[in-house]
Amino acid sequence: MAAAFTVALLGGGVSAQAPVGPPAPAPTPAPAPTRAQAALPIVKSIVVEGQERYTAEQIAGVLGQKIGSPFDPVAADAGLKRLWVSFRVIARVLRVDVEGGVELRVPVQELPVDRDPRFIGNVEISEKKLREWSLLEDKAELYLHEAGRVRQRLIDGYRREGFHFAEVNVITRPGSGGGVAPDVIFEIREGPKVRVERFLIRGARSMPDSRFLYFFKDGLSHLASRELWGPTLFNWFGERFVQEKLEADLLAMRNVYRDRGWLDAVVELERMEFSDDRSRVKLHVRVDEGPRYTVSELSIRAVEWVRSADGAETLRDVELLAPQDELLALCKLTPGTFFERNTQTRDAAALRERYDTLGRIQHGTLPRAMSWSFLDPELVFDPASHTVKVTYRIAQGAEIRLREILFNGIQHTRDRVLRREVSVNPGERANLREIERSLARIQATRYFSDDFNRAAHRDPYFRFVPVEGQPGLADLEYVVAEGRVIDLNIAGGVDSDNGAFAVLTSTMRNFDIADVPDSWGSVFTEVYRKEAFHGAGQLVNIELAPGTRVSRFRVNFVEPDIFRTHLRPISFDVDLRKQLQRFTTHDEDRFEKRLSFGRKLTFDIFVALGLRHADVEVSRLDAGGVPLSLEDQQLRGEEQIVGPTLTLSTRSLDNLLVPRKGYELRYSAGWYSQAFGSDYEYLTNELRGDLFLPVGMTAEGIAPVLHLEMDVGAAQPYGDDFAVPYSERYFIGGARSLRGFDFRGIGPFDPLSREPLGGETFMTGTLEFLYPLHSIQQPGSYQRIEALRGGLFVDFGVLSADPWSLDFSDLRVGAGFSLGLAYPLPLQLNFGYPLRRFEGDDRETFSFTFGFR
Repeated sequence: MAAAFTVALLGGGVSAQAPVGPPAPAPTPAPAPTRAQAALPIVKSIVVEGQERYTAEQIAGVLGQKIGSPFDPVAADAGLKRLWVSFRVIARVLRVDVEGGVELRVPVQELPVDRDPRFIGNVEISEKKLREWSLLEDKAELYLHEAGRVRQRLIDGYRREGFHFAEVNVITRPGSGGGVAPDVIFEIREGPKVRVERFLIRGARSMPDSRFLYFFKDGLSHLASRELWGPTLFNWFGERFVQEKLEADLLAMRNVYRDRGWLDAVVELERMEFSDDRSRVKLHVRVDEGPRYTVSELSIRAVEWVRSADGAETLRDVELLAPQDELLALCKLTPGTFFERNTQTRDAAALRERYDTLGRIQHGTLPRAMSWSFLDPELVFDPASHTVKVTYRIAQGAEIRLREILFNGIQHTRDRVLRREVSVNPGERANLREIERSLARIQATRYFSDDFNRAAHRDPYFRFVPVEGQPGLADLEYVVAEGRVIDLNIAGGVDSDNGAFAVLTSTMRNFDIADVPDSWGSVFTEVYRKEAFHGAGQLVNIELAPGTRVSRFRVNFVEPDIFRTHLRPISFDVDLRKQLQRFTTHDEDRFEKRLSFGRKLTFDIFVALGLRHADVEVSRLDAGGVPLSLEDQQLRGEEQIVGPTLTLSTRSLDNLLVPRKGYELRYSAGWYSQAFGSDYEYLTNELRGDLFLPVGMTAEGIAPVLHLEMDVGAAQPYGDDFAVPYSERYFIGGARSLRGFDFRGIGPFDPLSREPLGGETFMTGTLEFLYPLHSIQQPGSYQRIEALRGGLFVDFGVLSADPWSLDFSDLRVGAGFSLGLAYPLPLQLNFGYPLRRFEGDDRETFSFTFGFR
């Protein structure tokens, strides 16, 4: 007859036995045991011995055994594992035969644990930080066997903070009552925080450290991106001394020597010299350069990946697809040259471009057997002659042909909007250069970017999707993420050319005027979800910008493909601008209306024909005197300038916002005549060009840039007009044209008022070296985006009062340096100094533009 059971403590254990008392109500009959269960003994009682922190009922309940049921050895084994995992209890199950079955005896051993470990002696580091280092922030208890690991974590944490001499001892005291709950105390002696006073390198004759204008560094430390520095402009106390960083710096400097051909170079710590109070340290590093190795022979070998029967991939030699002499002619690592890793990298790039013309490309999304790759070269060293025999190994891959061009991530944007930017087609042999140029054009649309959150929004990229069962065939997929729906920008700041200002702009770059909302009551919700007015690639820009010197209002609408012929689209552009500008000599009120139709002749060449209509009025002339041409324009009142315009442009940039490679060229012309209703008659021709050349590569993978810019223009009056109106003449000087000179601060000048006359011909140019000083990594990719850059520049310009005439003896030249913050706030500081100036020119050493969002 089945009966209920109670639990009773027996001499430090617990025993579950049948009680004495009135019979219990008859239970529901239990299912009949299986044959295997019938062969196992019945559990009559469970006795737990040796427990202290946990109750016998807790431990007995984990074992998975029931009194009155057959003993289950599998459940018992699982229960013992659960006891260790959940309770840190070591236990055994012993069976004792008793009448009618077995008694289970469970001797246990509980690990010593401190439920509240303590930290003493910490002064500079808070207990919260210590618990974080110890990994005890989410739990209070500490098992005694873990104390050694916690001690090491504490020491490592102190070392990372610069406490080089920190010591931690573990003190263990018996707990109250003599049980298994000891008292664990971490006794800390922090010592001083050590900072680097100097980092002295002896013996680096080939790469001595040097610095120009503080920001531009060269030498071993810069090439190795050394982390430990003494006091600097931005860190007056010096870097915290961390042993791990020192070892990393030494390793990086060794690698610099090896990458440049000093294969036997030794870079080692000579000694550490601590101050008396041990808070400062001088690090003495010794360099033994040794001989520099040269190349004795260069050859190229082709290989391919093959899969064996067991699935392993191995390399085997194959024939080169191009003559070896032709490939060697592309390489710079020739016999007699120094053995340098940078030269090998350039050679790999040259060979990759050659194979790209054969449709054999390198990309991380292609399988190894299909992708072109430059493998580690085979090297044979001769220590006696200090030479290296080099064999380049090339995995030539497969010829890739494109099956389809796909777009991933365009939830609301029309397919044709992206397809018109892509210059590769299905069925063609893959051309990596054109694929990347197409990607640059997609990025340049800015439909899939977020200027206000560049660090979190991943830029468009592409990948290959191989077609299964068809070697050499792949789909090309451009992956994008829909950008910000509306860029609402509220900005303000001070500009050295235009004074204080405030700007309110609303921009929709991927607008669709025909995609009206389902309900005008939910228009804002649908626009936010990109379900209305979105996806056709149109541009709508509204700008309101009041300021102390310049106030303007603008509305601009652009339809890039008015007839939906996406391969050679015709665009439509309407631009309305109202501007009030206050100069030192006068006020100018201008209202411009522009209408144009454009067409893409190729993917990179654009031509547009338009009509410009401008209402211009000057007033409030300076009582101290102004040029006569300005007085004449005021007397004529509001005048209209009307005429057709022509624009021809070409652009090939790797990135529209922060270009590092490529060019941009733009020619524009205007014909203003009384035949079109213009009050003035004159012609304009302007040519503006930019060239961006990457120069090397920083340790962060961002290329410094050499920027060349040249702008020229001429205005030619004709008919009854003998001069171009004052408001339409050219002026140079200031932060945007010729740094080192004031805004409109360059002659020719009016001989009476000494105010600038402007000119009918101008030329300005810039030679600028831009160096990335700091970058941040974009989440979701390995790409880094530039946040801070420095630059050196030389600006030059000349202005002539006559059309189509320049006197280069009047050339002005300014030079200086700049510091620009690209993210998250737009800030540009320029320090310019006139190198060539003339009497009457106005200087401006410091100029800047600044805004905040």
